[in-house]
Amino acid sequence: MRNKLMPLSFLLILVFQQINSQTNNTNLSNGIAFDGEPYLTINPVNNQNLVVAWMGLKLTNGLLRIAIKTRSSFDGGKSWSTTNSLPHLGNGYGSADVSMAYNKNGLLYLCYIDWKEAPDSGGIYVVRSTDGGLTWDTPSKAFDMYDVANKRPIDRPWLVVDKSNTSNTGNVYITSKPAPWIAAPNRNYFKFSTDQGHSWSAIANVDGGTHLVGDFIAQPMATPATTRNGIFCAVYPSYVISQNVLPAYYLATSKNNGQTFNYTTVIASMPAVLDTNCKNGYLLLTSPIDSNKMIFFLPNAASGDEDILAIHSNDGGLSWSSSIRVNDDAIANGKLQDMVWASYNENGKLAVTWRDRRNAAGVGFWHEGYDFYYSTSSDNGQTFTTNKKLSNQTIAFDSILTANGNDFMSCVYSGDTLNTVWGDSRSGKMNIYYAKTIAGSNTNIGLTLLEEMDSKIKIFPNPSQGNITVEIAPTMIGNEIYLFDANGNKVRSFRASQKLNQLDIALLSPGVWYLSIKDNMQDYSLKFIKE
Repeated sequence: MRNKLMPLSFLLILVFQQINSQTNNTNLSNGIAFDGEPYLTINPVNNQNLVVAWMGLKLTNGLLRIAIKTRSSFDGGKSWSTTNSLPHLGNGYGSADVSMAYNKNGLLYLCYIDWKEAPDSGGIYVVRSTDGGLTWDTPSKAFDMYDVANKRPIDRPWLVVDKSNTSNTGNVYITSKPAPWIAAPNRNYFKFSTDQGHSWSAIANVDGGTHLVGDFIAQPMATPATTRNGIFCAVYPSYVISQNVLPAYYLATSKNNGQTFNYTTVIASMPAVLDTNCKNGYLLLTSPIDSNKMIFFLPNAASGDEDILAIHSNDGGLSWSSSIRVNDDAIANGKLQDMVWASYNENGKLAVTWRDRRNAAGVGFWHEGYDFYYSTSSDNGQTFTTNKKLSNQTIAFDSILTANGNDFMSCVYSGDTLNTVWGDSRSGKMNIYYAKTIAGSNTNIGLTLLEEMDSKIKIFPNPSQGNITVEIAPTMIGNEIYLFDANGNKVRSFRASQKLNQLDIALLSPGVWYLSIKDNMQDYSLKFIKE
Protein backbone atom coordinates (compact mmCIF):
# COMPACT_ATOMS: atom_id res chain seq x y z
CA MET A 1 0.00 0.00 0.00
CA ARG A 2 1.23 3.56 -0.69
CA ASN A 3 -0.22 5.12 2.46
CA LYS A 4 1.80 7.39 4.72
CA LEU A 5 2.30 6.42 8.36
CA MET A 6 -0.33 8.23 10.46
CA PRO A 7 -1.42 8.18 14.13
CA LEU A 8 -3.77 5.35 15.01
CA SER A 9 -6.64 7.79 15.39
CA PHE A 10 -6.53 8.27 11.62
CA LEU A 11 -6.55 4.56 10.84
CA LEU A 12 -9.43 2.25 10.05
CA ILE A 13 -9.20 -1.51 10.12
CA LEU A 14 -10.14 -2.77 6.71
CA VAL A 15 -10.85 -6.42 6.18
CA PHE A 16 -10.29 -7.62 2.67
CA GLN A 17 -11.33 -10.95 1.22
CA GLN A 18 -8.89 -13.02 -0.83
CA ILE A 19 -11.21 -15.46 -2.51
CA ASN A 20 -9.80 -18.99 -2.94
CA SER A 21 -6.33 -17.91 -1.84
CA GLN A 22 -3.99 -19.09 0.87
CA THR A 23 -4.70 -17.87 4.37
CA ASN A 24 -3.11 -14.76 5.80
CA ASN A 25 -0.96 -15.62 8.83
CA THR A 26 -0.53 -13.02 11.57
CA ASN A 27 2.28 -13.18 14.12
CA LEU A 28 0.50 -12.62 17.45
CA SER A 29 3.45 -13.12 19.80
CA ASN A 30 6.54 -11.56 18.16
CA GLY A 31 8.61 -12.98 21.01
CA ILE A 32 12.35 -12.57 21.44
CA ALA A 33 13.24 -16.24 20.92
CA PHE A 34 10.55 -18.74 21.84
CA ASP A 35 6.75 -18.81 22.05
CA GLY A 36 5.01 -22.17 22.23
CA GLU A 37 1.90 -24.25 22.93
CA PRO A 38 -0.84 -21.69 22.20
CA TYR A 39 -4.40 -22.17 23.42
CA LEU A 40 -7.38 -20.40 21.81
CA THR A 41 -10.91 -20.05 23.16
CA ILE A 42 -14.10 -18.22 22.19
CA ASN A 43 -16.74 -16.59 24.37
CA PRO A 44 -20.08 -18.49 24.17
CA VAL A 45 -22.05 -15.27 24.72
CA ASN A 46 -20.00 -13.19 22.25
CA ASN A 47 -18.47 -15.02 19.29
CA GLN A 48 -16.38 -11.95 18.45
CA ASN A 49 -14.44 -12.33 21.71
CA LEU A 50 -11.40 -14.58 21.19
CA VAL A 51 -8.61 -15.10 23.72
CA VAL A 52 -5.22 -16.66 22.98
CA ALA A 53 -2.67 -17.71 25.60
CA TRP A 54 0.79 -19.20 25.14
CA MET A 55 4.19 -19.88 26.73
CA GLY A 56 6.70 -17.11 25.98
CA LEU A 57 10.14 -16.13 27.21
CA LYS A 58 10.22 -13.06 29.44
CA LEU A 59 12.94 -11.33 31.43
CA THR A 60 11.78 -11.24 35.08
CA ASN A 61 13.99 -9.96 37.91
CA GLY A 62 17.07 -10.47 35.78
CA LEU A 63 16.11 -14.06 34.89
CA LEU A 64 14.90 -15.26 31.50
CA ARG A 65 11.90 -17.48 32.27
CA ILE A 66 8.86 -18.83 30.47
CA ALA A 67 5.72 -16.87 31.33
CA ILE A 68 2.09 -17.33 30.27
CA LYS A 69 1.06 -14.51 27.93
CA THR A 70 -2.43 -13.61 26.70
CA ARG A 71 -4.12 -11.39 24.12
CA SER A 72 -7.82 -10.74 23.45
CA SER A 73 -9.86 -9.79 20.42
CA PHE A 74 -13.37 -8.33 20.42
CA ASP A 75 -13.88 -8.16 16.66
CA GLY A 76 -13.46 -11.79 15.69
CA GLY A 77 -9.66 -11.74 15.46
CA LYS A 78 -9.27 -8.66 13.29
CA SER A 79 -7.46 -6.71 16.02
CA TRP A 80 -5.91 -7.80 19.30
CA SER A 81 -5.21 -6.24 22.69
CA THR A 82 -1.74 -5.66 24.04
CA THR A 83 0.00 -8.66 25.58
CA ASN A 84 -0.56 -9.55 29.26
CA SER A 85 1.81 -11.73 31.29
CA LEU A 86 0.51 -13.80 34.20
CA PRO A 87 2.47 -13.62 37.47
CA HIS A 88 5.00 -16.07 38.80
CA LEU A 89 4.10 -17.36 42.26
CA GLY A 90 7.58 -18.06 43.59
CA ASN A 91 11.20 -16.94 43.35
CA GLY A 92 12.85 -18.37 40.24
CA TYR A 93 9.61 -19.98 39.03
CA GLY A 94 8.77 -20.58 35.38
CA SER A 95 5.39 -21.24 33.79
CA ALA A 96 4.07 -23.78 31.28
CA ASP A 97 1.08 -25.69 29.90
CA VAL A 98 -1.73 -23.18 29.64
CA SER A 99 -5.37 -24.12 28.96
CA MET A 100 -8.58 -22.09 29.06
CA ALA A 101 -12.36 -22.50 29.06
CA TYR A 102 -15.41 -20.27 29.37
CA ASN A 103 -18.46 -21.16 31.40
CA LYS A 104 -21.80 -20.73 29.64
CA ASN A 105 -22.27 -17.22 31.05
CA GLY A 106 -19.00 -15.79 29.73
CA LEU A 107 -16.71 -16.19 32.76
CA LEU A 108 -13.27 -17.21 31.49
CA TYR A 109 -10.93 -19.57 33.35
CA LEU A 110 -7.22 -20.11 32.68
CA CYS A 111 -4.95 -22.64 34.35
CA TYR A 112 -1.19 -22.97 34.13
CA ILE A 113 1.80 -24.49 35.88
CA ASP A 114 4.07 -22.24 37.88
CA TRP A 115 6.93 -24.22 39.35
CA LYS A 116 10.61 -24.81 39.99
CA GLU A 117 12.64 -28.01 39.90
CA ALA A 118 15.37 -28.77 42.47
CA PRO A 119 14.03 -28.11 44.98
CA ASP A 120 10.69 -29.13 43.48
CA SER A 121 8.04 -26.55 44.30
CA GLY A 122 4.97 -24.83 42.87
CA GLY A 123 1.72 -26.14 41.46
CA ILE A 124 -1.18 -25.62 39.07
CA TYR A 125 -2.89 -22.24 39.38
CA VAL A 126 -6.21 -20.88 38.13
CA VAL A 127 -7.14 -17.31 37.25
CA ARG A 128 -10.46 -15.87 36.08
CA SER A 129 -11.45 -13.03 33.77
CA THR A 130 -14.78 -11.21 33.65
CA ASP A 131 -13.81 -8.89 30.78
CA GLY A 132 -12.98 -11.30 27.99
CA GLY A 133 -9.35 -11.91 28.90
CA LEU A 134 -8.21 -8.30 29.23
CA THR A 135 -7.52 -8.64 32.97
CA TRP A 136 -7.17 -11.57 35.36
CA ASP A 137 -7.86 -11.93 39.07
CA THR A 138 -5.52 -13.26 41.77
CA PRO A 139 -4.32 -16.82 41.07
CA SER A 140 -5.66 -19.62 43.27
CA LYS A 141 -3.79 -22.90 43.66
CA ALA A 142 -5.60 -25.98 42.35
CA PHE A 143 -2.83 -28.61 42.61
CA ASP A 144 0.31 -28.64 44.73
CA MET A 145 3.59 -30.25 43.70
CA TYR A 146 3.27 -32.59 46.69
CA ASP A 147 -0.42 -33.55 46.43
CA VAL A 148 0.81 -37.09 45.68
CA ALA A 149 4.05 -38.06 47.38
CA ASN A 150 6.97 -38.54 44.95
CA LYS A 151 4.78 -38.11 41.84
CA ARG A 152 4.72 -34.30 41.36
CA PRO A 153 1.22 -34.38 39.77
CA ILE A 154 1.26 -30.99 38.04
CA ASP A 155 2.23 -31.69 34.43
CA ARG A 156 0.00 -30.85 31.42
CA PRO A 157 -3.01 -29.51 33.33
CA TRP A 158 -6.14 -29.41 31.19
CA LEU A 159 -9.14 -27.36 32.29
CA VAL A 160 -12.77 -27.84 31.16
CA VAL A 161 -16.04 -26.32 32.42
CA ASP A 162 -19.50 -27.92 32.52
CA LYS A 163 -21.93 -25.88 30.39
CA SER A 164 -24.95 -28.16 30.84
CA ASN A 165 -28.33 -27.33 32.35
CA THR A 166 -27.86 -29.97 35.05
CA SER A 167 -26.84 -29.70 38.69
CA ASN A 168 -23.21 -29.96 37.52
CA THR A 169 -23.36 -26.74 35.49
CA GLY A 170 -20.46 -24.42 36.21
CA ASN A 171 -18.27 -27.14 37.70
CA VAL A 172 -14.60 -26.74 36.76
CA TYR A 173 -12.42 -29.82 36.17
CA ILE A 174 -8.65 -30.14 35.77
CA THR A 175 -6.77 -33.28 34.76
CA SER A 176 -3.00 -33.67 35.20
CA LYS A 177 -0.20 -36.22 35.25
CA PRO A 178 3.19 -36.64 36.95
CA ALA A 179 6.10 -34.38 36.06
CA PRO A 180 8.17 -35.59 33.07
CA TRP A 181 11.16 -36.54 35.21
CA ILE A 182 9.06 -39.04 37.20
CA ALA A 183 9.57 -42.58 35.90
CA ALA A 184 6.76 -45.10 35.40
CA PRO A 185 4.61 -46.53 36.84
CA ASN A 186 2.39 -43.47 36.89
CA ARG A 187 -1.30 -42.60 36.93
CA ASN A 188 -3.37 -39.62 35.87
CA TYR A 189 -5.18 -37.26 38.25
CA PHE A 190 -8.10 -34.87 38.44
CA LYS A 191 -9.78 -32.35 40.73
CA PHE A 192 -12.99 -30.38 40.51
CA SER A 193 -14.28 -27.09 41.87
CA THR A 194 -17.85 -25.94 42.50
CA ASP A 195 -16.98 -22.35 43.50
CA GLN A 196 -15.38 -20.96 40.33
CA GLY A 197 -11.99 -22.46 41.04
CA HIS A 198 -11.32 -20.85 44.40
CA SER A 199 -11.28 -24.17 46.27
CA TRP A 200 -10.75 -27.70 45.01
CA SER A 201 -11.61 -31.30 45.80
CA ALA A 202 -9.04 -33.78 47.03
CA ILE A 203 -6.84 -35.21 44.29
CA ALA A 204 -8.13 -38.44 42.72
CA ASN A 205 -7.36 -40.75 39.82
CA VAL A 206 -9.13 -40.92 36.47
CA ASP A 207 -8.11 -44.52 35.86
CA GLY A 208 -9.29 -47.28 38.16
CA GLY A 209 -10.76 -50.75 38.64
CA THR A 210 -10.01 -52.96 35.65
CA HIS A 211 -9.01 -49.95 33.53
CA LEU A 212 -5.70 -48.92 35.07
CA VAL A 213 -2.92 -47.12 33.22
CA GLY A 214 -0.44 -49.85 34.11
CA ASP A 215 3.27 -49.95 34.82
CA PHE A 216 4.72 -49.02 31.42
CA ILE A 217 3.38 -45.54 30.54
CA ALA A 218 5.33 -42.67 32.07
CA GLN A 219 3.08 -39.86 30.83
CA PRO A 220 -0.57 -41.08 30.90
CA MET A 221 -2.19 -37.78 29.93
CA ALA A 222 -5.98 -37.69 30.28
CA THR A 223 -7.78 -35.43 27.78
CA PRO A 224 -11.00 -34.16 29.45
CA ALA A 225 -14.38 -32.93 28.23
CA THR A 226 -17.91 -32.42 29.57
CA THR A 227 -21.14 -33.39 27.82
CA ARG A 228 -24.35 -31.49 27.21
CA ASN A 229 -26.05 -33.61 29.90
CA GLY A 230 -23.48 -32.87 32.62
CA ILE A 231 -21.11 -35.87 32.40
CA PHE A 232 -17.38 -35.49 32.99
CA CYS A 233 -15.32 -37.51 30.47
CA ALA A 234 -11.64 -38.24 29.91
CA VAL A 235 -9.65 -40.47 27.55
CA TYR A 236 -6.24 -41.84 28.58
CA PRO A 237 -3.73 -44.53 27.50
CA SER A 238 -3.30 -47.93 29.16
CA TYR A 239 -1.27 -51.09 28.83
CA VAL A 240 -2.10 -53.87 31.28
CA ILE A 241 -2.07 -57.31 29.64
CA SER A 242 -4.58 -58.75 32.13
CA GLN A 243 -7.03 -55.98 31.11
CA ASN A 244 -6.34 -56.05 27.37
CA VAL A 245 -3.59 -57.86 25.50
CA LEU A 246 -3.24 -54.76 23.31
CA PRO A 247 -2.34 -51.22 24.35
CA ALA A 248 -5.55 -49.25 24.61
CA TYR A 249 -7.17 -45.88 25.10
CA TYR A 250 -10.02 -45.91 27.61
CA LEU A 251 -12.90 -43.48 28.11
CA ALA A 252 -13.82 -42.70 31.71
CA THR A 253 -17.20 -41.07 32.39
CA SER A 254 -18.72 -39.80 35.64
CA LYS A 255 -22.06 -38.20 36.51
CA ASN A 256 -21.05 -37.43 40.09
CA ASN A 257 -17.77 -35.49 39.85
CA GLY A 258 -15.62 -38.59 39.82
CA GLN A 259 -17.00 -40.35 42.88
CA THR A 260 -17.62 -43.26 40.51
CA PHE A 261 -16.51 -43.88 36.92
CA ASN A 262 -17.69 -46.06 34.07
CA TYR A 263 -15.15 -47.21 31.49
CA THR A 264 -15.25 -48.23 27.83
CA THR A 265 -12.52 -48.98 25.27
CA VAL A 266 -12.03 -46.34 22.58
CA ILE A 267 -9.32 -48.18 20.62
CA ALA A 268 -6.96 -51.10 21.25
CA SER A 269 -4.25 -51.88 18.73
CA MET A 270 -0.69 -53.06 18.30
CA PRO A 271 1.66 -50.11 18.77
CA ALA A 272 3.26 -48.73 15.61
CA VAL A 273 6.76 -47.30 15.66
CA LEU A 274 6.39 -43.53 16.01
CA ASP A 275 9.05 -40.90 15.48
CA THR A 276 9.66 -39.75 19.03
CA ASN A 277 10.20 -36.17 17.80
CA CYS A 278 6.60 -35.98 16.62
CA LYS A 279 4.12 -34.28 18.92
CA ASN A 280 1.82 -37.17 19.72
CA GLY A 281 -0.83 -35.41 21.80
CA TYR A 282 -4.44 -36.61 21.47
CA LEU A 283 -7.78 -34.92 22.00
CA LEU A 284 -11.32 -35.80 23.14
CA LEU A 285 -14.25 -33.57 22.11
CA THR A 286 -17.95 -33.75 22.98
CA SER A 287 -20.72 -32.29 20.84
CA PRO A 288 -22.31 -29.07 22.15
CA ILE A 289 -25.77 -30.06 20.81
CA ASP A 290 -25.95 -33.84 21.29
CA SER A 291 -24.79 -35.54 24.49
CA ASN A 292 -24.44 -38.84 22.63
CA LYS A 293 -21.85 -37.58 20.15
CA MET A 294 -18.14 -37.36 20.86
CA ILE A 295 -14.90 -37.86 18.95
CA PHE A 296 -11.29 -38.76 19.72
CA PHE A 297 -8.33 -37.63 17.58
CA LEU A 298 -4.82 -39.03 17.74
CA PRO A 299 -1.67 -39.36 15.60
CA ASN A 300 -1.03 -42.97 14.62
CA ALA A 301 1.54 -44.71 12.39
CA ALA A 302 -0.42 -47.89 11.65
CA SER A 303 -0.37 -47.15 7.90
CA GLY A 304 3.40 -46.79 7.76
CA ASP A 305 3.88 -43.16 8.76
CA GLU A 306 2.20 -40.87 11.22
CA ASP A 307 -1.38 -39.90 10.23
CA ILE A 308 -4.22 -38.09 11.99
CA LEU A 309 -6.97 -40.55 12.94
CA ALA A 310 -10.50 -39.86 14.17
CA ILE A 311 -12.66 -42.31 16.16
CA HIS A 312 -16.23 -41.27 16.89
CA SER A 313 -19.11 -42.37 19.11
CA ASN A 314 -22.81 -41.68 18.59
CA ASP A 315 -24.02 -43.32 21.80
CA GLY A 316 -22.29 -41.40 24.56
CA GLY A 317 -19.07 -43.41 24.37
CA LEU A 318 -20.60 -46.86 24.88
CA SER A 319 -19.26 -47.95 21.49
CA TRP A 320 -16.75 -46.45 19.10
CA SER A 321 -16.21 -46.53 15.33
CA SER A 322 -13.19 -47.84 13.53
CA SER A 323 -10.53 -45.20 12.94
CA ILE A 324 -10.92 -42.76 10.04
CA ARG A 325 -7.84 -41.23 8.40
CA VAL A 326 -8.27 -37.44 8.28
CA ASN A 327 -5.27 -36.36 6.19
CA ASP A 328 -5.75 -37.18 2.50
CA ASP A 329 -2.17 -37.33 1.19
CA ALA A 330 -0.92 -40.66 -0.20
CA ILE A 331 -0.89 -43.50 2.33
CA ALA A 332 2.55 -44.60 3.60
CA ASN A 333 4.39 -41.85 1.71
CA GLY A 334 6.70 -41.09 4.63
CA LYS A 335 5.12 -37.66 5.17
CA LEU A 336 4.31 -37.14 8.84
CA GLN A 337 1.24 -35.48 10.37
CA ASP A 338 1.09 -34.52 14.06
CA MET A 339 0.09 -31.79 16.55
CA VAL A 340 -3.64 -32.35 16.10
CA TRP A 341 -6.39 -30.09 17.44
CA ALA A 342 -10.11 -29.81 16.70
CA SER A 343 -13.33 -27.97 17.55
CA TYR A 344 -17.08 -28.39 17.22
CA ASN A 345 -19.02 -25.33 16.15
CA GLU A 346 -22.32 -24.40 17.77
CA ASN A 347 -24.21 -26.55 15.25
CA GLY A 348 -22.20 -29.72 15.89
CA LYS A 349 -20.00 -29.48 12.79
CA LEU A 350 -16.34 -30.38 13.25
CA ALA A 351 -13.10 -28.75 12.16
CA VAL A 352 -9.75 -30.46 12.73
CA THR A 353 -6.28 -28.92 12.30
CA TRP A 354 -2.77 -30.36 12.33
CA ARG A 355 0.90 -29.93 11.31
CA ASP A 356 1.68 -31.56 7.96
CA ARG A 357 4.86 -32.44 6.02
CA ARG A 358 3.26 -33.54 2.73
CA ASN A 359 4.92 -30.69 0.83
CA ALA A 360 8.43 -31.47 2.08
CA ALA A 361 11.04 -32.62 -0.44
CA GLY A 362 12.02 -35.65 1.62
CA VAL A 363 10.54 -37.90 4.28
CA GLY A 364 10.74 -38.15 8.05
CA PHE A 365 10.88 -35.53 10.79
CA TRP A 366 14.38 -34.10 10.51
CA HIS A 367 15.29 -31.44 7.95
CA GLU A 368 11.88 -31.42 6.29
CA GLY A 369 9.64 -28.37 5.89
CA TYR A 370 6.10 -28.29 7.22
CA ASP A 371 2.69 -26.63 6.79
CA PHE A 372 -0.56 -26.52 8.72
CA TYR A 373 -3.78 -28.00 7.31
CA TYR A 374 -7.46 -28.37 8.21
CA SER A 375 -10.50 -30.44 7.30
CA THR A 376 -14.16 -30.40 8.35
CA SER A 377 -16.85 -33.00 9.00
CA SER A 378 -20.64 -32.63 9.03
CA ASP A 379 -21.37 -36.20 10.20
CA ASN A 380 -19.44 -36.40 13.48
CA GLY A 381 -16.25 -37.74 11.92
CA GLN A 382 -17.62 -40.42 9.63
CA THR A 383 -16.24 -38.50 6.64
CA PHE A 384 -13.92 -35.51 6.21
CA THR A 385 -13.59 -32.90 3.48
CA THR A 386 -10.63 -32.39 1.18
CA ASN A 387 -7.68 -31.06 3.18
CA LYS A 388 -6.81 -27.37 2.82
CA LYS A 389 -3.86 -25.29 3.94
CA LEU A 390 -3.88 -22.83 6.81
CA SER A 391 -0.25 -21.72 6.52
CA ASN A 392 0.66 -19.42 3.64
CA GLN A 393 4.13 -20.85 3.21
CA THR A 394 6.02 -24.08 3.78
CA ILE A 395 8.20 -23.43 6.82
CA ALA A 396 11.78 -24.68 6.81
CA PHE A 397 12.80 -27.24 9.41
CA ASP A 398 14.40 -25.86 12.57
CA SER A 399 15.89 -27.98 15.35
CA ILE A 400 13.77 -26.05 17.86
CA LEU A 401 10.92 -28.31 16.71
CA THR A 402 12.49 -31.16 18.68
CA ALA A 403 12.40 -29.20 21.95
CA ASN A 404 9.73 -29.25 24.62
CA GLY A 405 6.98 -26.66 24.36
CA ASN A 406 5.89 -27.25 20.77
CA ASP A 407 3.29 -29.88 21.52
CA PHE A 408 -0.02 -28.22 20.60
CA MET A 409 -1.77 -25.95 18.18
CA SER A 410 -5.33 -24.79 18.86
CA CYS A 411 -8.49 -23.78 17.01
CA VAL A 412 -12.09 -22.68 17.56
CA TYR A 413 -14.88 -23.11 15.01
CA SER A 414 -17.84 -20.69 15.00
CA GLY A 415 -20.42 -20.76 12.22
CA ASP A 416 -18.17 -21.55 9.27
CA THR A 417 -15.32 -19.40 10.59
CA LEU A 418 -12.22 -21.31 11.70
CA ASN A 419 -9.83 -19.42 13.98
CA THR A 420 -6.47 -21.17 14.41
CA VAL A 421 -3.21 -20.54 16.26
CA TRP A 422 0.05 -22.47 16.14
CA GLY A 423 3.80 -22.08 16.71
CA ASP A 424 6.17 -22.09 13.76
CA SER A 425 9.75 -21.10 13.07
CA ARG A 426 9.49 -19.20 9.76
CA SER A 427 11.12 -16.11 11.31
CA GLY A 428 14.11 -18.04 12.64
CA LYS A 429 12.51 -18.21 16.09
CA MET A 430 9.40 -19.91 17.40
CA ASN A 431 6.43 -17.50 17.34
CA ILE A 432 2.65 -17.85 17.55
CA TYR A 433 0.74 -17.34 14.28
CA TYR A 434 -2.99 -16.80 13.79
CA ALA A 435 -5.25 -17.46 10.80
CA LYS A 436 -8.95 -16.71 10.29
CA THR A 437 -10.54 -18.77 7.54
CA ILE A 438 -14.01 -19.31 6.12
CA ALA A 439 -13.70 -23.08 6.18
CA GLY A 440 -16.28 -24.05 3.57
CA SER A 441 -14.72 -21.94 0.81
CA ASN A 442 -11.14 -21.73 2.12
CA THR A 443 -11.54 -17.95 2.04
CA ASN A 444 -9.04 -15.80 3.85
CA ILE A 445 -9.95 -12.83 6.01
CA GLY A 446 -6.79 -10.75 6.28
CA LEU A 447 -5.95 -7.38 7.79
CA THR A 448 -5.00 -4.16 6.06
CA LEU A 449 -4.60 -0.70 7.63
CA LEU A 450 -5.54 2.30 5.52
CA GLU A 451 -5.68 5.99 6.29
CA GLU A 452 -9.23 7.21 6.59
CA MET A 453 -8.59 10.12 4.23
CA ASP A 454 -7.33 7.78 1.53
CA SER A 455 -9.95 5.04 1.90
CA LYS A 456 -11.87 4.32 -1.29
CA ILE A 457 -14.98 3.32 0.64
CA LYS A 458 -16.54 5.20 3.56
CA ILE A 459 -19.66 4.53 5.64
CA PHE A 460 -21.63 7.07 7.65
CA PRO A 461 -23.23 7.32 10.11
CA ASN A 462 -21.40 4.46 11.81
CA PRO A 463 -22.85 3.01 14.07
CA SER A 464 -26.38 3.30 12.72
CA GLN A 465 -29.86 1.89 13.41
CA GLY A 466 -31.58 2.51 10.09
CA ASN A 467 -29.93 3.89 6.93
CA ILE A 468 -26.25 4.24 6.10
CA THR A 469 -24.55 6.09 3.26
CA VAL A 470 -21.81 4.26 1.39
CA GLU A 471 -19.38 6.66 -0.27
CA ILE A 472 -17.13 5.19 -2.96
CA ALA A 473 -14.40 6.43 -5.29
CA PRO A 474 -15.53 7.46 -8.81
CA THR A 475 -13.68 4.51 -10.33
CA MET A 476 -15.97 2.15 -8.38
CA ILE A 477 -19.30 3.48 -9.74
CA GLY A 478 -21.16 0.65 -11.44
CA ASN A 479 -19.46 -2.09 -9.40
CA GLU A 480 -21.20 -4.51 -7.05
CA ILE A 481 -21.10 -3.87 -3.31
CA TYR A 482 -21.31 -7.04 -1.19
CA LEU A 483 -22.67 -7.30 2.35
CA PHE A 484 -21.01 -9.84 4.69
CA ASP A 485 -21.91 -10.87 8.22
CA ALA A 486 -19.35 -11.13 11.04
CA ASN A 487 -18.53 -14.72 10.06
CA GLY A 488 -17.65 -13.76 6.50
CA ASN A 489 -20.88 -15.09 4.95
CA LYS A 490 -22.16 -13.09 1.96
CA VAL A 491 -25.72 -11.93 2.71
CA ARG A 492 -26.63 -9.85 -0.35
CA SER A 493 -25.26 -7.43 -2.93
CA PHE A 494 -26.31 -4.26 -4.75
CA ARG A 495 -24.90 -2.15 -7.55
CA ALA A 496 -23.17 1.14 -6.69
CA SER A 497 -24.93 3.51 -9.09
CA GLN A 498 -23.37 6.74 -7.85
CA LYS A 499 -20.73 8.15 -5.51
CA LEU A 500 -23.14 8.28 -2.52
CA ASN A 501 -25.27 5.14 -2.13
CA GLN A 502 -28.04 4.64 0.45
CA LEU A 503 -28.47 1.29 2.19
CA ASP A 504 -31.34 0.39 4.53
CA ILE A 505 -29.98 -1.77 7.38
CA ALA A 506 -33.04 -1.62 9.66
CA LEU A 507 -33.75 -5.34 9.25
CA LEU A 508 -30.17 -6.46 9.98
CA SER A 509 -29.50 -7.93 13.40
CA PRO A 510 -27.42 -5.76 15.76
CA GLY A 511 -23.67 -6.33 15.59
CA VAL A 512 -20.69 -6.10 13.25
CA TRP A 513 -21.16 -6.18 9.45
CA TYR A 514 -18.89 -5.61 6.44
CA LEU A 515 -19.28 -4.04 3.00
CA SER A 516 -16.85 -4.99 0.24
CA ILE A 517 -16.31 -3.63 -3.28
CA LYS A 518 -13.62 -4.36 -5.87
CA ASP A 519 -11.59 -1.72 -7.72
CA ASN A 520 -8.89 -2.63 -10.25
CA MET A 521 -8.74 -6.24 -8.95
CA GLN A 522 -8.29 -5.08 -5.34
CA ASP A 523 -11.00 -5.79 -2.74
CA TYR A 524 -11.78 -2.98 -0.30
CA SER A 525 -13.92 -3.69 2.75
CA LEU A 526 -15.05 -1.67 5.70
CA LYS A 527 -16.67 -2.57 8.99
CA PHE A 528 -19.87 -0.98 10.25
CA ILE A 529 -21.99 -1.57 13.32
CA LYS A 530 -25.76 -2.02 13.32
CA GLU A 531 -27.10 -0.83 16.68
